[in-house]
Amino acid sequence: MPAPEALVPAKGEEGFYGRQYYESYLPETCGYPSIADRARLDLSERCLFWLRTLLRYKSPPGRVLELGSAHGGFVALMKWIGFDAAGLEVSPWLVDLARETFEIPVLLGPVEQQEISLGSLDAIALMDVLEHFPDPVRSIQHCLSLLKPDGLLLIQTPRFPEERTFEQLRAENAPFLAQLKPREHLYLFNQQSIRDFFVRLGVPHVRFEPAIFSAYDMCLIASRSEVQPVAQPAPLAGSPSARLVQALLDLDDRLRGESGRLAACEEDRAARLDVIDAQATRLGAVEGERNRLAAELRDLHVHFEASEADRAARLDVIHAQGTRLGAVEGERNRLAARVERLERARSALLASFVFRLLSRLGVLPRFEP
Repeated sequence: MPAPEALVPAKGEEGFYGRQYYESYLPETCGYPSIADRARLDLSERCLFWLRTLLRYKSPPGRVLELGSAHGGFVALMKWIGFDAAGLEVSPWLVDLARETFEIPVLLGPVEQQEISLGSLDAIALMDVLEHFPDPVRSIQHCLSLLKPDGLLLIQTPRFPEERTFEQLRAENAPFLAQLKPREHLYLFNQQSIRDFFVRLGVPHVRFEPAIFSAYDMCLIASRSEVQPVAQPAPLAGSPSARLVQALLDLDDRLRGESGRLAACEEDRAARLDVIDAQATRLGAVEGERNRLAAELRDLHVHFEASEADRAARLDVIHAQGTRLGAVEGERNRLAARVERLERARSALLASFVFRLLSRLGVLPRFEP
């Protein structure tokens, strides 16, 4: 655990969160965009998302402080729509950068060292800040003392996955693993532990909101009094800058709608691709079956033609044998007729008087039929 004084940079920016943190460590070690690029990119992504969440619970006017305001884009959006908003940073260089970039008030140093009247703020935003506090109990207790009775904390912080061990996270290659940053992310919570954390500080009302990076973050509203979100905040029209921010919100609504439709189209496209793949698999099976049947049909056709040729040859044999049989039958019948005539003639001869006389006289040999 680093010493608290080692985290807060002095005028020479030698503390951990000094100028090198934003110009070298974040872009070169962590791969994040430069602070100048983030001042542009965050407005339409993170800052607008956070503003939309805040407006569900608080409407301008009101006093709002953002701790760890970085380039100041979120503070600027809140100020443009009518909040009395200010930022806070611990790096003198970053304070000057935010003031020059968005022309906003930015306090310098830890929140406990600021001259802010107790019970004077309507909201305090801590976007990716809570996990950096060396003493979160002390810092949040002080923040609570600055809030009005119906004031709230808007917090974004990493969300440790419920009921997961470190070994399980490693086995799953979970996105949350990127939030395990030594010297930087000092305290990490899951939803239950952060609820318990606030209950112990006398804050019973904790409401979780959608997080912009829901794969590893959580977003919540914490308040000592119950606050109810509004379904549709009133349009911003208090000033030209508020109307411009409302236009950004409207464009963001359209973008969300188009993104939703695109996601639905992509889901439908993926489903259709699954159908195509299934049909292709089925088609391949049917094609294989068809080819097998075609080959079998060809074999049957060859066998059929051979059978037909053999049948025709056998029919020729049958015809030839029939003809021969007819001829033989005719010859047999003729012979049988002749034999019958000869038998009758013999019988007549044997029965004649002359034959019997000649036989008794011994002229003819005795003939027994």
